[in-house]
Amino acid sequence: MSTADSSVSAMPSGEVLYIGIDLGTSQSAVATSTGIQRTVASVVGWPKDLISYKLLKKKVVIGEECLKNRMAVDMIWPQEQGVLRYRPSAPGADAGSREAEAVRHLTSYIIELAEPQPGQEIRAVIGAPARSTAEDRQAVSDAVDGLVDHAIVASEPFLVAYGLELFNNALIIDIGAGTLDLCRMHGTIPADEDQRTLAKAGNYIDNRFHMLLQEKIKDSPITLEMARRIKEQYAFVSSQKEVITIDFQVNGRPKAYDVTESLREACESILPEMILHARELIVTYDSEFQHELRQNIVLAGGGSQIRGLAEEVRSNLTEFGSCRVTAVDDPVFAGATGALKLAQDMPDSEWQRASQA
Repeated sequence: MSTADSSVSAMPSGEVLYIGIDLGTSQSAVATSTGIQRTVASVVGWPKDLISYKLLKKKVVIGEECLKNRMAVDMIWPQEQGVLRYRPSAPGADAGSREAEAVRHLTSYIIELAEPQPGQEIRAVIGAPARSTAEDRQAVSDAVDGLVDHAIVASEPFLVAYGLELFNNALIIDIGAGTLDLCRMHGTIPADEDQRTLAKAGNYIDNRFHMLLQEKIKDSPITLEMARRIKEQYAFVSSQKEVITIDFQVNGRPKAYDVTESLREACESILPEMILHARELIVTYDSEFQHELRQNIVLAGGGSQIRGLAEEVRSNLTEFGSCRVTAVDDPVFAGATGALKLAQDMPDSEWQRASQA
C-alpha cells in the first residue's frame, strides 16, 4: 500500500468523507460514505479544431460525452493495462504532456463525483492491479495528491474480497478491461505469491474480436468501438445454440453477418492463461484447505458477465475435485464498495501507519 499524504488528523466521523475508487482502464467507479455510487468512462478528450470546440463548447470532455463525440475529439485513455500512462517518477516524464493532463482531468472528475463538502477531510482507498509495482501505485497516489487528504492504494481483487467479507479460503478472479487479476484469501492480507496480474483481459478480447471482424467483413469499415459494443452485449464462451447476427453497413445498406464463432473465439482467448494461474494458486495452497478454496471461486469485474464463463472455469478446475464458481452480484461497484468498506473500517492508527509507509 502507498499513500499520498504524510499525516492523519483525528476528526469526528461526520467530518470525514470516505471514498472507495475503482480506477479502471475502461470504466472507473466511486462509492462514498454518503451513499453516492457513480461511474465514468475512463477517457479524456480535447476538441480537434475550432468547429469541434464550437460543437462541444468545452476545452476538455470526459467520459461518455467523449465517446459520443469521438469523431470530434482527440482521446486519451489515462490508464493502460491497469497502469497510469503518466508517472511523475518515470524517466522523461513531462508534467505538461497530454498524458499528464488526462490523468489530472480524470482523477479530478472522479473526486468531484463524490461531492466533497467544504472543510471535509477526504480519505480514499483506490484499487490497483494485484501485482502492480510500487512505482505504479505511487503514481496513483500522486494523481490524487491535492484532491484528497489521505489515500491508500490496494489490490483490486483483494478489495472485492474485502467487500464480500471473503477473508479466508477464497479465490477472486477479477476480469477488468486492462488486466485480469487473481487473488487468494487465507485470513491475512495477501502477499505477492497469493496474487497474479495478467495482461489478457477485456481489451484483449476487444482487439481480438475487432481483428476477426475485419477479416470476416471486408466490405464494411469496422471500428474497435463497434466491436466492443457487440462484445458487451453478446459475449459468451463455450458452445451455445444461439446464433448472433449483426447488421453492418455495406455500401450504405445494412447486411447481416453471423459473428457467433468470431465472438466465441475472442472471448475464449483469455481462458488458457486464466485457468493456468488459477490452477497454480490452488495447487500451491495448503493442501488441508484446498477443498474450501475450490468452493469459493468468485468472478468479478466486467468480464465476469461473459455468459458461460463461471461454468467454463468450473469445468476446467474439476480435475482437482469439486468446485463452486460464482459471479459477483454487482460487477460495476464490487471493487469500489470494497474499497469504501476498507476505508471506513481502518482506524485512525492504521491511516497514520499507512501514511508513514
